Amino acid sequence: MKRRGFGDALLYFAAALCLLLLAVTIINSAFSLCLVDGSSMWPTLRDGQYVTLYNSFTPECGDIVVFDCEEGTLIKRVVATEGQTVELRYAGDNVLELYVDGERAEEDYLGEPMTDAYVRHSGVFLRPDEIVTVPEGCLFVLGDNRNDSTDSRFASVGFVPIGSVRGKVAAIVPPGNITEFFVRLFMGGL
Repeated sequence: MKRRGFGDALLYFAAALCLLLLAVTIINSAFSLCLVDGSSMWPTLRDGQYVTLYNSFTPECGDIVVFDCEEGTLIKRVVATEGQTVELRYAGDNVLELYVDGERAEEDYLGEPMTDAYVRHSGVFLRPDEIVTVPEGCLFVLGDNRNDSTDSRFASVGFVPIGSVRGKVAAIVPPGNITEFFVRLFMGGL
């Protein structure tokens, strides 16, 4: 019976290391990691959480996306895509509701109702009871925390070109556990 030597063990280790590097390369080409900065997506996402992004997708209503704009890199929810109309209608007592293509949007993910307080800020792009149509190749995005979000209602964000979207949130990384460590390690977030 022949004993395996140090050379065989080294060969197996090298093969395992190559497979691991190949897996990390494939994962990094399909997914990326993003840190949530701020409270604009509360209660869905919290400040300081990590999310994994799927880098190749077609945006749809309801997707949470990360994109680049004049304000920097933002994370928001897609509420309308190209060709759809968007309107914020009064529902009483300064409360606004989102309408897409004339239909009230079901938004059970909101932590609190949207108010019209944002219209007192400068640079408002969409005022209550105005209707806009999303241009071809663009998205209309809003934060889940509508009362503390800079989003498509403001000119500094406006319509988001699909080409500026970095990715769609695929998963929320649970904070403070071994999963977060390994996701951050293998996706370049450490």
